[in-house]
Amino acid sequence: MQKRGTGQGQGQGKGRGGGLGRMGGKGLGLGGSCVCPSCGARVPHKRGVPCVKVSCPKCGSKMTRAV
Repeated sequence: MQKRGTGQGQGQGKGRGGGLGRMGGKGLGLGGSCVCPSCGARVPHKRGVPCVKVSCPKCGSKMTRAV
């Protein structure tokens, strides 16, 4: 028979918050820019729009976030 109310085992609030959050812990915050890996063009990063969803205005490649 399993004891109850001992505070041990699953479901007892023992989590430690070790998750990395969105983007695997690489959230780069507001501002910054998106850069084209092909031609090097830069555009300002728009909040809520991932850089990989933005096409380069010069060559049409998908952009990446500048670090």
